Amino acid sequence: MDQQSHSTPPFGGTPPASSPAPTTEAPRGGIAEGIFAEVERMTAGGAMTRSDAFERISERTGRRAGTVAANYYRIARKRGTVASRGKRGPGRPAGSRSTGDAAVILARLDSAVKDLGDLLRAQDAEITKLREQSAQFEKLRDWMSKNG
Repeated sequence: MDQQSHSTPPFGGTPPASSPAPTTEAPRGGIAEGIFAEVERMTAGGAMTRSDAFERISERTGRRAGTVAANYYRIARKRGTVASRGKRGPGRPAGSRSTGDAAVILARLDSAVKDLGDLLRAQDAEITKLREQSAQFEKLRDWMSKNG
C-alpha cells in the first residue's frame, strides 16, 4: 500500500475514521484543480471519454460522478476550455441551460440512479436473509411445540 492510502483521500476531503486528522487542509479549489488535471490526463488523445474519467475518479475517491463532473467543469469554465455559462438576458429564456450544465446534470442523475440500484440490491439481500431466518424460526417453533 502506498503512503497516501494511510493518510488523506486523493484530492483532499475527509480522511477515513481510522486515520488521524490531516494537519493542513487542501487549498481552496485544490480538489477541483486536481480533478481537472486528472481528467485531462485520462482523456488526452481520446484515451477515454470525460464521462468514463468522471466514473473512474468517482470510484477511486468515493465522490459521486456528478460531483467530480461539477468540479471538472468549474475549472474548465474558469480556464476557458469549455463554454462559460452565459448570463440570462432577453434572448435567453429562464430555465434554459447550456450543454455543459446538461452534462453535469446527467452525470449527477446517473450517479443517483446507480446509488438507488445499490440500495435496492442491499435491501433485496436483507429481505432474503430475513426470510431465511423466519423459516428457521418456524422450524424451531414447530419442533418446540412437538417436544415441549
